[in-house]
Amino acid sequence: MGAGKMKQMPLDTLKRLRRHELEAVEKAFGEAVARETAAEAVLSKAHLLLIQEQKLASDPQADDDAVEAFSRWLPVGQRAISDAQELCREAALDRDCLRSALLMAQAALKAVEKLQDKQRLEMNYLALRKEQAALDELALRQRALY
Repeated sequence: MGAGKMKQMPLDTLKRLRRHELEAVEKAFGEAVARETAAEAVLSKAHLLLIQEQKLASDPQADDDAVEAFSRWLPVGQRAISDAQELCREAALDRDCLRSALLMAQAALKAVEKLQDKQRLEMNYLALRKEQAALDELALRQRALY
């Protein structure tokens, strides 16, 4: 049993390591999703602001000053939209990369768990074989006595 315990320790350590890695990646993935959601909210606000400013400038009661103000503001509003779109693209890329890392971390943990299961089965099999050998030896001894 001593040799079996020695073999098992590294797998336990590896499993702990894989679990910590998975937790870290899950946390990073959650943060990436939150960043993407925030970037999408910024983009929505920028779009809404553009629509509101356009409405004000195109109102039949708007004066020339309102129209001029809108035409001065328009490049700023468009810039805000393109910046927000870029943030959304970056956030989506981050999320995709972290989703891949998450899948890999889950697979790595599963692989260690499968190894542990296999090792447990082998150890149980060896223990059963030892027990059977002991029983066989006992039966032979008893036969020899009679």
